[in-house]
Amino acid sequence: MVDETVPIGLFLVTSGSKGDRLLFRYPFIFDVNRENGVKGSKKSPYAILSDHKDDLRISQEEGLDPKECNLSGFDDKLLSTLLKPGPCGQKLELKIENVRFIGHPTRLPHDPYRELSTITMFNVVFALRADASYSVVSCYHDLSHRLAVAIRHEESRCNYLTSQVKLMQSAHDEIASLPEDNEESPFQLILSRSELAVQLKMAFVDLKTNGMVRLKINGWIELSFCLPNTLEEERLLIEPACIQACLKNLRPYHGLLLLTGATELLSSLPEDSSPALIRLISVTSPLKNFQQLAADADIILTHVFQLVSHLLYWGKATIIYPICESNFYVISPHAPTEIHSPLVPKFNERFPNCSLLKILSKFSLPISLSGLHNPINSPYQQAQQVQMVIWMLQHRLLIQLHTYVYLIPSERSPACSNIHSFDLSYSDQSDESHSKASSEDEDLSLREQDSIRQANLKPTERDILRDSSSSSNSKEDLKNFLRFCRYFRGQHHLEEIMYCENIRRSHLHSLLDKFRKILITCQFEDAAVCALNNRI
Repeated sequence: MVDETVPIGLFLVTSGSKGDRLLFRYPFIFDVNRENGVKGSKKSPYAILSDHKDDLRISQEEGLDPKECNLSGFDDKLLSTLLKPGPCGQKLELKIENVRFIGHPTRLPHDPYRELSTITMFNVVFALRADASYSVVSCYHDLSHRLAVAIRHEESRCNYLTSQVKLMQSAHDEIASLPEDNEESPFQLILSRSELAVQLKMAFVDLKTNGMVRLKINGWIELSFCLPNTLEEERLLIEPACIQACLKNLRPYHGLLLLTGATELLSSLPEDSSPALIRLISVTSPLKNFQQLAADADIILTHVFQLVSHLLYWGKATIIYPICESNFYVISPHAPTEIHSPLVPKFNERFPNCSLLKILSKFSLPISLSGLHNPINSPYQQAQQVQMVIWMLQHRLLIQLHTYVYLIPSERSPACSNIHSFDLSYSDQSDESHSKASSEDEDLSLREQDSIRQANLKPTERDILRDSSSSSNSKEDLKNFLRFCRYFRGQHHLEEIMYCENIRRSHLHSLLDKFRKILITCQFEDAAVCALNNRI
């Protein structure tokens, strides 16, 4: 599977009084003449550039990993012209055949008290596959911009870029002065001399290996960056847009599930991490909701959401509903159920003498945690069963189903038919009926009347509710039903209703059961959780 997030090349291009110049590129083993089989051969500066379309492209050797791709046909002269810094502050995006170049041209500040530099602008450019998604391209532009800002800051502080460029230019001049049959690359010499070149190489390698970059430019400016999280085992691509959609639907009753151990996560944090983030991670439990986490960590709820978004962005956590016995789970339609799945040995390592596929088979149909419990199991076995569920949630093998309620009174129901025939045949009694209905509305409190308005009930629905209430339910039942009626449009699951209205599950189920003739229920995944399960 080709990973569109993997970069193909990285380039540093400058512009100034000495013209446009490609100072550094990585990887740089591109001067191989494949047609003649001669390594390091140089073309005449007077040679005409071939206009064949296949000359400029991403190439891949047979038998190599899809990530191991090279750029062919892009020599230094051509790249310095194509990637020269354009209008300052505008994104550079150039597509040639199956290659897309992304950069952010930046102008160096003019300081009359510092040494005059021959460089006026520079550009850190990344080469990607042309079919990379918009979100991936946007992320690379953001990284190019961050690198430019850090380098520009250090140039203002201590002429950092000017000194690094001098080292690079001297390396190019040394290699150019050698005989033509010399095979040494100037970029290899630059890596042995330039700190900036080493850091750019580190950024490229880190992007290919784990999609994360952590640098300290010139030992002074810290830079952290993360690509959209691609989880190949679960075939997930978690993009920034997915995280934003999740945050939009995030509520205080949701919970946080760390994808690694808290100790391991804390040890990987930078030294200057927020104390609030450290406290949040320390108290995080899949049994707590955000409101409880805020209280335990002594952080306001708004700040908790901000910290959670940070953990989601870096792929360190996911969103769940806190684990309890009433939660219903079912196997994910994307779960790998083959015998030789790579998750099987991981599960066996975590839970010896237990079969992952056997455990997954219990979730072929939606089942609650309480339904999984065997009365003869020991407390240890029950606790282990919960830990298995947590592990499967971390690896997206299970999804939680929530119950959504719809108010759908059938117009063909006997009660509804009787009402319509009654209205058509007996106008006097119909008026009396409407008068009685108005009288009942007057008996309702202001809160119930407001509930009716908020529920936006149709006339037919209101008549059906009155008929249902008069036939088998009390007036108090009708008032309670009207209070919750605005939630019965399929937009709110039971857990959200319980949280918003401070009602117990048993009381809510009792109310729904009394009006079951005009209600239907469906089970879906929570919107906040579903946003993080975007499949590749």
